[in-house]
Formats: sequence, structure tokens, C-alpha cells
Amino acid sequence: QSAIERIAQRAACEQERDSVLIATWPAAALAGWLAGSENRIQQSVCEKLLAANVTGEQLLCLRKGDVSKLGLGTLGMEVRLLSVVRKVRNSHFAALRAFFNAPPSCSSSSVAAAASTIAVVAAAPPAAADATERSSIPPHDFKCPISLELMEQPMIAPDGFSYEEAEITTWLASHDTSPMTG
Repeated sequence: QSAIERIAQRAACEQERDSVLIATWPAAALAGWLAGSENRIQQSVCEKLLAANVTGEQLLCLRKGDVSKLGLGTLGMEVRLLSVVRKVRNSHFAALRAFFNAPPSCSSSSVAAAASTIAVVAAAPPAAADATERSSIPPHDFKCPISLELMEQPMIAPDGFSYEEAEITTWLASHDTSPMTG
């Protein structure tokens, strides 16, 4: 199960879950979702997006110029599509920020084990910057430098780098140095 799927499991409602999972959707799933009654995107537009093989990840990155190039028809439909994109993009990144800024749900014993080797404090990675929000790829700072996976329980070590709690604990059990600075 991917990190995006784990984040989506914590969604409060189906709409929030969809806005997180959209980054994983192939073109056919995206076209079906856009044609849904809530989005009110015309079938002909959905068919053009499907023919262009626009995936959920690509939809999150769509800009006005991209939509115009697709030749979707009327200006009104382009505006409607951009409105849906903006709404789902905002919801997508809000869910990611909420997930990464939530207090860690780790046990005190696991934190104590890490702290006995090196002083490690719980922290969240920095919030995504505007430039980062232009892509559905999570910011580099959200990935653990040891596992290269999205962090679910980020920790900041005295070396100033963020790590997944389990990864840094395992690392420190067999090393006396920082994974990043040596």
C-alpha cells in the first residue's frame, strides 16, 4: 500500500479521500470521476481528456494554458474544468499538509529508545511552498533520506535532518553517526 493510499484512509469523507487518491488515478478513472454529477464536466470534455491520456497526477498540474491547448470546447467549460482542478488541488495538498503536520502518534517507549541513542525530537516537515503545490509529487522534505519513502512519523535529529522515526531508530541502533553528515 502506497503512502498516498495510507493518507487517504484517514480522510474524513469520500470527497477528501478522492482528492488525495486522484494523484494515483489513470486517465480512465479520472474521466469517469470528472463526468460525475458533482463535477458537471461534459462527457465530450471527459472524452478529450481521456484521448489525451490525462491522468490524475497530470490533472493536479493543469494550468489555463494547458487546458486551452487541449481544445476542450467552450470557454465556459474550460473555466469549469479549471475550477474543479483548483478545488481538488487545494483539497489534495491540504490533506497532505494536515497529515504531515499532525502530531505523531508514536508510543513514548519508541521515542525514549531513540532519545537514549541521540536526542531526537518530534517535528513535522516544513509546509509545502507555493512552487511545490504546482506538482502532485510530494516535496522532497516529506521523504525520509534513509528509506526515500514518505514519512508518516517524522523526527528531527540534532543533525537538523528529518527522518522517519522507525528508520532513524534502526539506523542509530547500529551506527554512531548521522546518516546525512557522517
